[in-house]
Amino acid sequence: MSLSAHIHIALELWSAVFCLIALICVFASRYQDRIKSQFLGLQLIGNALLNLFDTAAYYFRGDTSELGYIMVRVSNFAVFFISHLLLIFATHYICHRMGNKYSKGTSFTKKAVNILCVIGMVLLVLSRVFHFYYAFDEQNRYYRLSGSYWIMLALQLLAVLVLTGYTILHWNHIKYLERVAYLSYELLPIAAIAFQAFFYGVSLSVLAATYSVLLMFVVYQIEYSETVVAKEQRIATELSLAKSIQMALIPHAFPIFPDRNEIDIYASVDPAREVGGDFYDFFFIDDDHLCMVVADVSGKGIPAALFMTVSKTILRNYAMLGHSASEILERTNEGLFKDNYTGMFVTVWLGILEISTGKLCCGNAGHEYPVIMRCGGQFELFKDKHSFVLGGMEGMVYKEYTLDLNKGDKLFLYTDGVPEATNRSDEMYGTTRMVDALNKNPSGSPVEILKTMRSDISGFVKEAEQFDDMTMVCIEYKKERS
Repeated sequence: MSLSAHIHIALELWSAVFCLIALICVFASRYQDRIKSQFLGLQLIGNALLNLFDTAAYYFRGDTSELGYIMVRVSNFAVFFISHLLLIFATHYICHRMGNKYSKGTSFTKKAVNILCVIGMVLLVLSRVFHFYYAFDEQNRYYRLSGSYWIMLALQLLAVLVLTGYTILHWNHIKYLERVAYLSYELLPIAAIAFQAFFYGVSLSVLAATYSVLLMFVVYQIEYSETVVAKEQRIATELSLAKSIQMALIPHAFPIFPDRNEIDIYASVDPAREVGGDFYDFFFIDDDHLCMVVADVSGKGIPAALFMTVSKTILRNYAMLGHSASEILERTNEGLFKDNYTGMFVTVWLGILEISTGKLCCGNAGHEYPVIMRCGGQFELFKDKHSFVLGGMEGMVYKEYTLDLNKGDKLFLYTDGVPEATNRSDEMYGTTRMVDALNKNPSGSPVEILKTMRSDISGFVKEAEQFDDMTMVCIEYKKERS
């Protein structure tokens, strides 16, 4: 073989490899337009085969062995046959791109190209019997039959002109790079075939078709990237709105009760994602009873946020009916368990403070231990009575207990994201460090105590990623007991 033949074979082999790589990218992208992906995939497969068969035709040309005899005939037939199929695939790809909105001429274009290409393929099959397109000499070399060969080219040319006219008809509905890709596919192979018609022995049509399909692949990837970016931006916007809505559901304007100087409350919630399942709530049941809730929904993200909204609503509704802490937890558990097909649950610490006496009636449904500081003393972990989580099992009985608060006593509540905060060495923050941090400034206000806590946690985890929501609440009882 000549040097030019070696170069041509190398180019076609590389083209086949590029088509296969592009095919992998198309299937890996999981683009939302399945039909478009399928037709582009068929074009890439077809072009890979086209290059391989054309390579075989070049390689075995002039080989008079039995293998060479078979390969030359099979390869040349396959090249012509696949070129018709590729034109059908490209037509469906481009027509589908226009969609229903720009459907003018779509049906006619598909039918016309299909009919012309099918006629071409039928004639191609018949030519294997009657030899009116091309033949082979004694040296097993392919040559064209000058008269009838042009019939096949005319059919392909007419099909391409129909597709080109369709593209021009919808010119204003397609992007600039798509125009270049589609017209390249439609016109470059024709230009290459015309060149070959006058310069026999030079084969550019296969390479031209491959270049055009790869250009369509580039357009496809750009469109896919734009779709992904737009989707991510939409999701980010929706999550930002969801976060704003969720934060609006949680008391966030402090002081929460500016006209009640008997108590001082401060709280913060820091979701691991845009939205989360941690929440707290404070509300007066009547003028003398304040209900306080800290909760942690299983899971993270939007599912946890939705379950959190339901949990918070049910808890508040039952609390406002005047039930005791244990009754609130029991009724909430029943409400959450019903129709809970997701298997989600929520841990809750709930307390009802009688402002006039400092009596705090509490219930703990699988939540973290509270931390208590008596006036003038130190914060200490209070291992209260635990009951089962809410929403996890039907018919559960919940316990309650009572604490007596005096003026200056403080209560620190939190979710498991605080003690389970982890640094890069996979070491957890833990309750011991948490209590130590609380005792750095035990006489401080709730705001100051939470700032100290946040600073201490940040210093511990440093640059490590936050894996769980973190919620902290500090309450100071400031009234003299009656």
